Amino acid sequence: MINNLLKKNFHILICFLSILSIYLGFFLDENITIGPKLDFEHTLAGAIQFEKDFIYTFLNFDKALDDINAATRISPIYLIIIFILNKILIDVDLLRFFLMNIIILNQLFFYKSLKLIFLKKNIDKKYLLILSCILYLSPSFRANAIWPESAMLGLLFFTISIYFFLKFKIKKKIEYSFINIVFLAIASYIRPSFCLFAIFFYYEFFKSFLENKNFLKNIINITLLNFFLAFPAYYYIFIIDVFFIEEGGLSSNYFNKIIIITSIIIFHMFPILFYKKLNIGFNLKKDLIFLFIIFFSLIFIIKNFDYNLNLSGGGIVLHASNFLFDNNLLLYLSYPIFMFFLIKISVFKNYKNLILILILLMMTPQYHIFHKYYDPLIIILCFTVLNFGIKDDFFREKRYMLFLYSFYIFYYLIHFANHIIETNA
Repeated sequence: MINNLLKKNFHILICFLSILSIYLGFFLDENITIGPKLDFEHTLAGAIQFEKDFIYTFLNFDKALDDINAATRISPIYLIIIFILNKILIDVDLLRFFLMNIIILNQLFFYKSLKLIFLKKNIDKKYLLILSCILYLSPSFRANAIWPESAMLGLLFFTISIYFFLKFKIKKKIEYSFINIVFLAIASYIRPSFCLFAIFFYYEFFKSFLENKNFLKNIINITLLNFFLAFPAYYYIFIIDVFFIEEGGLSSNYFNKIIIITSIIIFHMFPILFYKKLNIGFNLKKDLIFLFIIFFSLIFIIKNFDYNLNLSGGGIVLHASNFLFDNNLLLYLSYPIFMFFLIKISVFKNYKNLILILILLMMTPQYHIFHKYYDPLIIILCFTVLNFGIKDDFFREKRYMLFLYSFYIFYYLIHFANHIIETNA
C-alpha cells in the first residue's frame, strides 16, 4: 500500500524533498559556490548607506558607495529593496529567509510555464513538476537564494515574464504582452542585463501582431509602454550620469567573452544536446563556412585571450583546463566544438534562437564571467522559449530526465568538492 502511494505521488515527494533541501541549506548557511555570502554582506553594506542619506545615496549611487569601499554594479533598486526589508524585518537572517522564499517561486513559475507548453501535448504534469525541481540542484540557484542575490530575484520576474509571454502566444490577447513587458521591466530594474531580452519579446510580438488587423495600434502601444518603463533607467544612468554599471570593470575584450560564455552556455545545454543525440542537422557541405569561420576566429582568440583566473569566474571548462593541464589548452580545443553547436542551435528550426543566443553572449559586459549569470537561466530558456524541438519522448523515456538530474547532481558535487578544497586551503 505504501509503495503504491509513493508511486502515485513520487512527484510530490521529489518536490517536497527538493524544497526541504534548500531550507536545510539555509539553516546550515550553505555557500557552495563560495562567493554569495561575501556578495550578500557587500550588498548589505551598500544598502545600509541608504539609511544614512537616502536621497544623496540614490542620486550619487556610484560615488556614495565608493566612499565606503562598497562600490557595486548591482542595481540601486535591489539595494533599496534590501534596505526597506531590513528596516521592516530588522533581523538579517529573517531578511534572508524572506527573500529566499520569494526567490524559490522561480520553480513555481517555471512549472506553470512548462504546463502551458507541454500539457497540450498530453504530458503528465507529474513529470513537469519533477522537471521544474531541477532548479534546486543548481549550485548557483541554491547559493544565491540562500544568500539572496539580484541575479536570482531578477530571474524570478524574468520567469514570470516568460509565463505571460507564453500565455500571449496561446491566447493571443494583447493584455498578456503588457504584463510580460511590465514583469520584464521589473526584472531589468533588479538585474539590468535582463533588459536585453526586450529585443526578443518585441520581435515575437511584432510577428504575432502582423496577423492582427490592429497591427499598428498594438505595435504603438507596446512600443510606448517599453519606452515609458525604460525612461527612468535611461534618465538615471545617462542624464544624471550615475553610471554604476562600470563598477567592477567593464571589458571590451570579446575574445575572452566569446570563448568563456560559449563554454558556459553549451555546458548547461548539454543535457538537451544529449536528448537530441548531438544531432542538430549537421551537413558538412552546408556547414563548411561555419567551420572555417570558427577555426579562423580561434586564431585571434588564442592570440588575445587574457582572462585572469585569479580574479575569479571564467567557467568550469577554463577551470578544468587549468586544473588538469595548468594552461588553457582544453578550453581552446573545445571551442570549435562548442561554437559549432552554438551556431547550429542559433539557426535550428527558426531564427528566434539566434536572437536569444546573441543576447546570452552580450548580457555580461563586465570582465568577470560567472556561471550564476547563466545557471539556471539556460535550462529555463531551453524548455520555454528556445526552440529545441523537445517532444513528449523526453518525458516518457525516463533516461533523458534521469540524465538531466544526474548531470546536475554531478555539477553540484563538483562545486561541493571545490568548496571543501577552498575552505581547507
